[in-house]
Amino acid sequence: MTTIKTITFDLDDTLWQVKPMLIKAEQQTYAWLLQNAPNIGQRFDQQALTQWRMQVHNNRPELAHQISESRRIAIAEALVEVGYPAAESKDLAEQAFAVFIKARHQLDIFAEAEPLLQQLKTRYQLGVLTNGNADIRKLPIGHYFDFAYSAEQLNASKPAPDLFHAALQHSQCQPHELVHIGDHIEHDVQGALDAGCHAIWLNWGDEALPQGHKAHEVNGLAEVLAAVARIESGER
Repeated sequence: MTTIKTITFDLDDTLWQVKPMLIKAEQQTYAWLLQNAPNIGQRFDQQALTQWRMQVHNNRPELAHQISESRRIAIAEALVEVGYPAAESKDLAEQAFAVFIKARHQLDIFAEAEPLLQQLKTRYQLGVLTNGNADIRKLPIGHYFDFAYSAEQLNASKPAPDLFHAALQHSQCQPHELVHIGDHIEHDVQGALDAGCHAIWLNWGDEALPQGHKAHEVNGLAEVLAAVARIESGER
């Protein structure tokens, strides 16, 4: 028998689908820029601005885990590129980021998420471990979670052990007492296993679990409770 004390969740594509939200957030941010810094349209359409932002991020190793700051810097530098003074560009970039992050939290949380969290909360500490910049405390389900750690906060991204170690320290439990749930085989599953924790892989049907992998596979949040029970019973 295995005693589980803490369960952590990834966020994007685990508790909600991230792509539709990001598309809307990017559209709203670009529309705001066109209205408030119209010169941007002379040099960048939305796709070109995205490519610029990715190039800035990829060319600066110090921003590897700082996706919010990377976005701010890239927008500010794009605005300088089209003729705005540096100080004004920085201020406009901050405002544009505020538009983005507000839209970033306009999410359609999976219907199964809250019933699952309600049940888990009665028995376990719950936490968030995310490489993204969603803040669970800004969402209706935030009150179910005891803690949250992000790549930005620790300047390290899953599958690096930093987020898992932070969760273990916060919850005062041993690795074998923690289960992490996520959709990404490398970041979530392998990261958790490498840290000595249990892993539940939320498989939306895009990949196959490698043969011999020690993760517990589920095809939806409704299957998570049964997977946790299997872990606690020692099943593989």
